[in-house]
Amino acid sequence: MKYSRQRELIREAVERSTHHPTADAIYQEVRKKEPNISLATVYRNLNQLADNGIIRRVAVPGEPEHFDHTMAYHEHMICTQCGCVVDIWPEKPLYEQFEALSETGITGYDLILHGLCRACADRNNPKQD
Repeated sequence: MKYSRQRELIREAVERSTHHPTADAIYQEVRKKEPNISLATVYRNLNQLADNGIIRRVAVPGEPEHFDHTMAYHEHMICTQCGCVVDIWPEKPLYEQFEALSETGITGYDLILHGLCRACADRNNPKQD
């Protein structure tokens, strides 16, 4: 990919994020430094970054895609209460486990877990003193 200042700002915004932002959240962040950027430019560059393995798309059923700067193998959980996307770090990549079970060449999969994030779980079960 040829260098683009806008693409670099978009990549940096994804990388700085402490959660898994949507394209709209990235757009709002990048506009602080590049007020004339369009939402279409943000979408196009996010897709180019994901297609080139620089960031990762996180598909959330019924919601816009989220983006993740962490490329190391991990899964995601959607909090059923607040909707945040949480990283889950299994010991062994699940595709290896599935491949061993089916004796086939798995080329990919999408897995989204559902549950409560730590903050929501703590709010639902306050600690007793």
